[in-house]
Amino acid sequence: MTSRRKVLIGAAGAGALLAGCTSNAPKNTAQVRTGTSDDPNAAAGTKVTIGFSAPAADHGWIAAITNNARAQAAEYPDVELKSVEAGADAATQRAAISTLVAQKPTVIVMLPYDGKELDAAGLQSMRAGIPVVNLDRAFPSRGAYRLQIKGDNYGMGLAAGTYIGDQLKAKGVGNPIIGEIPGIDSLELTQERSQGFRDALARYGFKVANRRPA
Repeated sequence: MTSRRKVLIGAAGAGALLAGCTSNAPKNTAQVRTGTSDDPNAAAGTKVTIGFSAPAADHGWIAAITNNARAQAAEYPDVELKSVEAGADAATQRAAISTLVAQKPTVIVMLPYDGKELDAAGLQSMRAGIPVVNLDRAFPSRGAYRLQIKGDNYGMGLAAGTYIGDQLKAKGVGNPIIGEIPGIDSLELTQERSQGFRDALARYGFKVANRRPA
């Protein structure tokens, strides 16, 4: 959907593998982009309602996504952000999305608890004529979204593996024992990061000796 109004939903590059997403207490550090006189989005336009759903903000990154969305929408009088509580599991978020679809917003922005498990919710919205912006955790069905925004997860893993490989080679370590602590193993983004990590290490003749999903 080409819309005059664009609400920016945070661009956080997840630091994969060893660092991962932080689990510190969420803080409201919203980053807001305000309109300027030469910004075509600055002028008021047709009222739009943006439905928004993300998992429970149990760590700083997801909290920042939610806080940024609310703060950015508040900058525009012609934008209403309708946020629904998604809870801490896929079933709760599916129910929340069904409620949101019934309210007929202009568009739905969804960071799914799990892309595969929420694929049907994306399809439901699209079939109801409500475009979906799929954020971070990808839906497998192309028909479940109009726009998909996600990080280069394979590239994150590749970068981490390349960094570690370079450091070990520089220190003359020839047969390292490498551990990997990924996140939720059922998520496609976790699998992509781990694959990139393994592929990078293989270039140095290294491999993961102990892998423990968190």
